[in-house]
Amino acid sequence: MFKDYQKEKNKLRSIWKVKRKEFFLDFSKDKDTSFIKNFIKAVGCFKNKVIAGYNPINYETDCLNLLRYASKNGSKLALPYVNDEKIIEFREWSENQELIKDSLGILSPSSKNILVPDIIIIPLLCFNKKGVRLGMGLGIYDRSLPFFDLSAKYGLAFSGQETNHIIREDHDFLLDGVITEKKFFNFKGIRN
Repeated sequence: MFKDYQKEKNKLRSIWKVKRKEFFLDFSKDKDTSFIKNFIKAVGCFKNKVIAGYNPINYETDCLNLLRYASKNGSKLALPYVNDEKIIEFREWSENQELIKDSLGILSPSSKNILVPDIIIIPLLCFNKKGVRLGMGLGIYDRSLPFFDLSAKYGLAFSGQETNHIIREDHDFLLDGVITEKKFFNFKGIRN
């Protein structure tokens, strides 16, 4: 069965990579305020919180404006650094800081200061209303998120990335919510 799931997930990834790119290219930057409005609904108070995002690649929904907003409102920021064991360390980040490539070649903070986030913002290809996300297939977040059991875990996506057709395996980590430009989906307490 494992190979069947992987084959089906890979088909879905191919479809959703194209769709996400279309959503990204069609998105007007002046709508960033709608993401921030729903980010506020998800986070509530920003003061004295550690908020981790990601450095967007491959047409991922850009979370850097959300992080800038959080920083201006009293949050400390972090970005992922994928170590040699393919586990994420959330390293402290400020906008003017030098970035280095991690083990996946993604630009990440050069800071060695590792933080435990209150909120983790996670990229995705698609999601459903039960908190299941489809990622790029490397399993980096699914392996790493269990180490952050006290952190709230929110996906960031365009509203068009919601789907009913998604496969969840036992190792797929469920999200607490998803922030889109149209609304904040809160999945806490919803489990399949």
